[in-house]
Amino acid sequence: MRYALILLALLTISMPAAAATPEVAEAPPVDPRLQCARDHLQAFMKERRVPGLSVAVGQAGKVAWAEAFGVADLTAGTPVTADSTFPIGSTTKSLTSLALGKLVEEGKIDLDAPIQTYVPYFPVKGQPDQPQRITPRLLAGHLAGLRDYDMATEYYNTKVFPSVRDSVGIFKDDPLIHEPGTKYAYSAYGFVLLSAAIEGASGQDYLSFMKSRITAPLGLTRTGPDLRPAEMPGLVTCYVGGFMGVPTPAQPGSVSNKWGAGGFVSTPSEMVRLGNAVLKGEVVKPETFALLTKPQTLKSGEDAGAGYAMGWRSGKATLPISGRELRVVHHGGTANGAMSFFVLFPEEGLVVSINSNLLIQPFTDFSGEAYFVADLFLQAEPKCPKPHGL
Repeated sequence: MRYALILLALLTISMPAAAATPEVAEAPPVDPRLQCARDHLQAFMKERRVPGLSVAVGQAGKVAWAEAFGVADLTAGTPVTADSTFPIGSTTKSLTSLALGKLVEEGKIDLDAPIQTYVPYFPVKGQPDQPQRITPRLLAGHLAGLRDYDMATEYYNTKVFPSVRDSVGIFKDDPLIHEPGTKYAYSAYGFVLLSAAIEGASGQDYLSFMKSRITAPLGLTRTGPDLRPAEMPGLVTCYVGGFMGVPTPAQPGSVSNKWGAGGFVSTPSEMVRLGNAVLKGEVVKPETFALLTKPQTLKSGEDAGAGYAMGWRSGKATLPISGRELRVVHHGGTANGAMSFFVLFPEEGLVVSINSNLLIQPFTDFSGEAYFVADLFLQAEPKCPKPHGL
């Protein structure tokens, strides 16, 4: 019996220990801000029948969040990704504004010089003894008196214009709609003429200047001209509300008639990277950005209206969750079947960019989603209101 016990003890000692049960790694906690934003945006998309939406947030100089929802094309079912490109429409004006700021810093353009200084092929308006003075500053603030495009015949443009000069030819011989500096009247063609001034001052064509001086230095490879009707891989299909609100593909066209006014595509994450760089003074100097974002006044000294500066709107925004009122600079855009909103909170170091591939009305419903997301990121312990329709 004694020998049996000794043998059992030896066997027990020599047996390998049972393998330890592997520990299951715990899933990282879900950021409540992101979950709230996801729920809210997806509910908004369902309510408004948005096929695809993409959003990004910049905070403390970095891309804090970038995510896409839905599909880039309803027929193919192709998912939207953070790299999908969207037409940004009039948000392009803010990029053109930064190009203008660079030339101001370099002493190559005088904001108050007659536009013929840089665009000699643009005719002087008014009477010979009383010429009407159009300047880059007035053009950048929609104060120069140039007409906008005609929605019925020019907005849905299908003609490909080979140059900015050709685009200027659309309106160069038209009379002004008011004396320069006396009224605010939004004009895409004003920014077409401004892009012609950028060409004259820089010695480069507009698209080359934008690439070499704005997008390439920041590594923005998906931000540039909408080259349709040429094929553009990664570009979402754009939709408008059809019968009973069913999304219908927007009719094809060309934005070569308005590169500097509304002709670019981008992604929210690249726009956020641009916004971060702007807030850090890496695109133009802080004092130049302050100049570009200071609302203009009329000749009379009155506020020009709409808080419009030079390619940016500037003012206060009341956030939808916290009710905080903060200073913002921003621009939005609608393209043929797409929307864009780009907003910077300079004092908070926050940037939000959002895009959809459906035209949504009113625009404030769409821009409100950007402010909702911004509010979440600006709160230490964000509250999450019930999403749309729930």
